[in-house]
Order: sequence, then C-alpha cells, then structure tokens
Amino acid sequence: MNEIHIFLKWKHYLFSIAYRITGSYADAEDIVQESYLRWLSAKKEDIQNEKSYLGSITARLAFDLLKKASRKKETYIGPFLPEPIPETAESMDDERINFAFLVILETLNPKERAVFILRELFDFSYEEIAEIIGKTPDNCRQIFSRARVAIQSRKKKFEPDPKLHSKLLLEFSFACYHQDTQSLTKLLSEDVIAYADGGGKVHAARIPIPGIQRVVTLLKKTTEKKAKSTEIYFGYANGSPALVGYSNEVPSFVQIFTIQNKQIDTIFNLVNPDKLKGFQNKENLIKLGYLRKPSWITWVLFNVRRWFLIRN
Repeated sequence: MNEIHIFLKWKHYLFSIAYRITGSYADAEDIVQESYLRWLSAKKEDIQNEKSYLGSITARLAFDLLKKASRKKETYIGPFLPEPIPETAESMDDERINFAFLVILETLNPKERAVFILRELFDFSYEEIAEIIGKTPDNCRQIFSRARVAIQSRKKKFEPDPKLHSKLLLEFSFACYHQDTQSLTKLLSEDVIAYADGGGKVHAARIPIPGIQRVVTLLKKTTEKKAKSTEIYFGYANGSPALVGYSNEVPSFVQIFTIQNKQIDTIFNLVNPDKLKGFQNKENLIKLGYLRKPSWITWVLFNVRRWFLIRN
C-alpha cells in the first residue's frame, strides 16, 4: 500500500479528530490537508503505527488552532455556535457527538476540550495526550476528570426518540410556515431558549432569546421574511433532524433543536455563511440522503390532520 492509500485509509478518522476538537468544518478540512503534507514529508521507516502517528499530528494541529480560535471568540459578535455538518445518525462514526454536545464542549477551555475528546472519544493514552498539549500525564488525568464533571453537569439526561424528533421538526416547520401561533405554543416548552449565530455578517439576535412568548414572536417574524426567498429542506446535521434553508442555491440557515418532555426546549439557528460550508453542495447532499424536500402528500396529510385538530 503506497503512502497516498495509507493516508486515505485514515482520512475520515483524522477529519473526525480535527472537527471534534475545533468544532469547525472548514478548519477540520484545512487541518486534514496540512496533515497530508506532513505525512508526505515524513520518514516512513521511523513510523511504527501509521494511525497513531497521523492521529497525533492532526490532534496537535487542531489543538494549536483551537487555542488561537478561543481568543477570537472573545470578540465574536453574538452567540458562538459550532459549525454543523451533514450527518445522519446511521452515518455517524463511533465518535458520536450531536450538535447539542458540541455546544457544551464550547464551555470548556482548549486544554479541557482537547484532553476530553482525545481520551473519551478516541482512546488516546494520557502519555500521547501529554505530548500533544504540553502537560504531564498526571496533569492530563486531572484535566480529563475536571472536564468530564463539567460536561456531566450540563448534559441532558434523556435523548429524544428519533421518530419523535422528526415528527416535531415537521410540525414545527409547518407551524412556522402558516404563522400558527397556537401550534407553535404547543410545540415549545415554556422555558424554551433560542440562539442565533450570525457572527456580525448576517442580521441575527445578539443575545439568547428566552421564554415561549418571545421565541414565538421571533420565529414568526424571521419566518415571514424568509418564506418568499428561501427554499426549505428537511435534513440532518450532526446526527439530528434539521431544517436547512437555501437562497439562490446557497445555504442561508441551518436550524437544529433539542427536545425535553416531548417539546422543543432549545433552538440553534445558524445563519453565519462561514459556518454553513458543509451544506454548500445541495444536489450532492440530496443524492446522499442528507436533504429532502417535503412531498406534496406530506403537506396534504399534515393540513388534514391540522384541520381535524382545529375542528375538535
């Protein structure tokens, strides 16, 4: 097996490391490319374990970039959210992290995030991690323990049924389309909170919007503006059902939800164009099954059901 085939064998693994450490699709792509260049110039006779060698290079590059990015986040305009990637639950690899979990990882400092991901998800030894972040193995054990406690305190105890998630997503999209306040109120929890990431490049709320009344008002206002110029698709982002909007064939938003007690309790709305690069090739994503348009039958059945509910 030549050096190119060896690298391609581990390319997805390397992207997984880079993406989960940085939370950025574009940065992960760049890191994988840089890892490839370093692999080409490496002395292959000195390498005993190709996966370990490539993984360490990628992790070190990702960690270095994460430290630089953390300083930029301090001056970021509005809520900072990770970049979503097109990924169904079935296509996700063993290192599964949904979008809500990526948001939790944003609360960790760079060392905590890198140590937790490399140890918990990729089973790096503490000795390997120590070389990557410049700490001792004992320090890494302490950092990992601290990160795990912080994550567990924020992580939800229950994950929703995928069928329920898809059902709520469908009902939510139709309620927004019809400006149906009554249906939206039933779909959202009382303490729902909405985050919008525009990065100062697209108009978006610069603070989280809490509470059902304020969120409903926001949804009706933003949906009304988008309805005429945006093509809506049902899609998948980081293993969860999502709404994906396109304007002039360019992705304009990705909307992801979390659910608690059969209601939507968090809405993540990404509109910063720099964070939508994973959804650029619309036709290819449709072929791969990551996007689909709602069929006319779906629309008819939903409206018939809605009519009966109103009548009763």
